[in-house]
Amino acid sequence: MKSMQSGRRTLQIAGVLSLACVFGAISYLTLKSGPSPPELSTRSTAQEVSQRSEADMRQELFDDQVVPAIREADLANRAAAERCLTRIQESFQRYQQGVKPFAEDVTGLGSKWGVLRRMPGDWAFGSNSVEVFISGKLEKHVFSAQEIQQDIAASLSLFRKDIDVNRHVMLRQVKAATMGLPFPELQNVDIDTFSRQVIRKVREFSTETATNGVANLVIVEMASSVGGYAAERIFMAILVRISATAGGATVGSTVVGGGTGTVVGPLGTGIGVIAGLVAGLIIDHVLGEYARSNVSEQLLKLIDQIEDAAINGVPERTDPTMDAYPGLKRVLQRTCDELNRANLEILKLSILEVKT
Repeated sequence: MKSMQSGRRTLQIAGVLSLACVFGAISYLTLKSGPSPPELSTRSTAQEVSQRSEADMRQELFDDQVVPAIREADLANRAAAERCLTRIQESFQRYQQGVKPFAEDVTGLGSKWGVLRRMPGDWAFGSNSVEVFISGKLEKHVFSAQEIQQDIAASLSLFRKDIDVNRHVMLRQVKAATMGLPFPELQNVDIDTFSRQVIRKVREFSTETATNGVANLVIVEMASSVGGYAAERIFMAILVRISATAGGATVGSTVVGGGTGTVVGPLGTGIGVIAGLVAGLIIDHVLGEYARSNVSEQLLKLIDQIEDAAINGVPERTDPTMDAYPGLKRVLQRTCDELNRANLEILKLSILEVKT
């Protein structure tokens, strides 16, 4: 009996030992083969979360810090554009102050005799001595073509300087916002490099939209901080179109004839147009009772017309052979639009690494 119980106990112990060996072998093989599939999944998920966190961080930085800096620069640029227009308007107000002295001069006996003495030669030989005579008095009392062009150029130059300052401020704000973050593409960029990127973008935009020639010239010059030619082109665009709208037989013939070449050079040509208009007005009245107020009234209207053309542009129907001149108000607005778009695209590409 005891021997049978001892045999059963021996068998049970042997079974337990066998099971223990099996489980031990399984555990050894499992540990040797590496992490289980669930552990691999956990590691992959952590990497995805890290990548999403960096993208979210970049997007948050762009939305919260960069976009407000771009918006602030845009508002500053538009305020500078308004100041530019105000300066030009103030220039025309200054011209108007010389109208009364001019009218008194050209309606005096000496000036009337000067016109009468020159008229026969102009009619006989197609010369323009009357316009030269009148332009001298215009330059003395009211303005010269060079003065108008220089006033426009000076105002645009100050606008360019304002744009440069605003760009510097914006880039400093963006760099400050990204300080200590892994954005070397922004921390290492200098203002000259960034400005060149902006200029390239603005040129691309102008090409895409087929912008009017004069307007495109102004926009690119303003963006590039290099100017000088745009103001002259603006002035000539205004004068050519004003001459096309001149009324009155004598005025029209004066402009179409030799009068548009009064002084050497394109700016001289412009003042020749104005002098021709005024000379025609005087010739129409010089042989009769001439009212000094008529000269003042007509010249003030002409100055208003030039100012309106400079600021608000000239409709295309004025001269179907030429592009419409859109006016500085719209051109400066377009300049601000293009600069804002360029800033946004360049910085968005740098921070989010995507193209809009």
